[in-house]
Amino acid sequence: MVGLEALSMQGLPVNELLLTRETEDQLADLAGNAMSTTVVGACILAALVIGKPLLKEGSDRRTYEQHHEDLMDEDEPKAEDEDEIMEVDPPADNIEAHISGEDQLEKKPLDLSAAASKLTLKAILEEAKRSVRLCSCEGRKDMTDRTLNRCVDCDSTSCVKCGGRPEHNYQPIDLEAHPRLSPSSFEKDLKAMLPMSLSLSNVTKKLLDTLAKAHEVDISSSRWEGWRDAVLRAAETELRFVEPKRQELWSVVYQSSTAKLELSLHPQQPEWRLFAFPKEEEPANAEIRKLLEVPVGRFSCSDGLFSGKWEFALPVAVKVDVKIEGSDALVPAWEQKLGLQGEEFKTKVVHAQLEVSIPEDQVGLLDRDVSGTYVLIDKCGTANSALHKRVSTQADTHLPPLFLLLDPTRCGEPSQDSFVFSTSTRRYEYGETRPIIALLEPKWRQSDVQGTQNVKCVVPCRWAETADVKLAVSIYYVSALC
Repeated sequence: MVGLEALSMQGLPVNELLLTRETEDQLADLAGNAMSTTVVGACILAALVIGKPLLKEGSDRRTYEQHHEDLMDEDEPKAEDEDEIMEVDPPADNIEAHISGEDQLEKKPLDLSAAASKLTLKAILEEAKRSVRLCSCEGRKDMTDRTLNRCVDCDSTSCVKCGGRPEHNYQPIDLEAHPRLSPSSFEKDLKAMLPMSLSLSNVTKKLLDTLAKAHEVDISSSRWEGWRDAVLRAAETELRFVEPKRQELWSVVYQSSTAKLELSLHPQQPEWRLFAFPKEEEPANAEIRKLLEVPVGRFSCSDGLFSGKWEFALPVAVKVDVKIEGSDALVPAWEQKLGLQGEEFKTKVVHAQLEVSIPEDQVGLLDRDVSGTYVLIDKCGTANSALHKRVSTQADTHLPPLFLLLDPTRCGEPSQDSFVFSTSTRRYEYGETRPIIALLEPKWRQSDVQGTQNVKCVVPCRWAETADVKLAVSIYYVSALC
């Protein structure tokens, strides 16, 4: 086959191409060794046209072998060697007539609960911490044999080969003092401890309306009803085990056609997060899709994986007043470090520390008090090198560290990106969402402004606790011999 024929077989418009200096080998290389859908599609259509007589109708009860015999009787003499024809039993008209003993079966519950485990919640979290992924090169199941480092500022980890940019403030991890655990071993134990099917109970329209009324939720009826209906759909169907995921933290995913339940094994804040799915017919830019990107409920684990209380994220955004005051110490801004040549960038500086305060009467509106001193750790990455970490206090001993960072959207105007208060700084995959406590108004950016700045802060939801909702193992009934 010459080069032009190879191009033509790929479905390319050879008559419209200007091919004058190319050799036959170059044309063949240009065509490649794959067949395009235009050629494959034509071949499939030709095969269907030729093989149509061999296909049987949807209502035809004959087998393909019997159908083939009928064609042979019409068009060709029957084969002399009868051994070459496959013997097929005729289809049964009534299959139920061949089944007996149904009266001897008895319905019994099928236990899908977890196997008995002696591990406490503390032991589970400790094993999860020892087996997490400490570098991107480890993937989901591997463990690198290279030296591992941990950033003392943001707690990020990587091996010596992969840890180049961002710089971080790395210190070697003492694996003798903190031995690691095989992820395959922990995954096996985790599967044995967890049930294969879960369901939510007592999630009703009356319950959600009562929670909204108790917290004085003031939103439009269409917004509330869309969110409430999505939560009710999520609670109606059982959630089945999908997979454990090994990332910077271990997580376990359960899913149904209307919801997803994710167990996050954070060493300081283990919890279940419930996500509701919008209806498929909802437009891509519908408001309900934006609302359901974040969890609609969570179950904070206390003494065990199934011990605690449920909270629902009522979809009402509340604005609070935040005061931000910069320190006297100034450091070069990220624009100056990049070497931008604009006059406004050559000498641009920002505050090394920020003092954030919220009025006492508005602290209860937030899921967690974000007041405190935030130190800029610009060597730890994130957008615009704008990561700030709050100085820990005695009250934060058993809670994850709190960060202030710029959280850009995947698409949209950069001017609408906001600084957020969050407990996580990692990069999220498509479909994942960052846990956000509050968002500053988009116009606020790092600066060298002296004095106190009054900034509006948006709390995306109101968490409402309820003791009525339960997370339980689904029970099945199967038929077995007495």
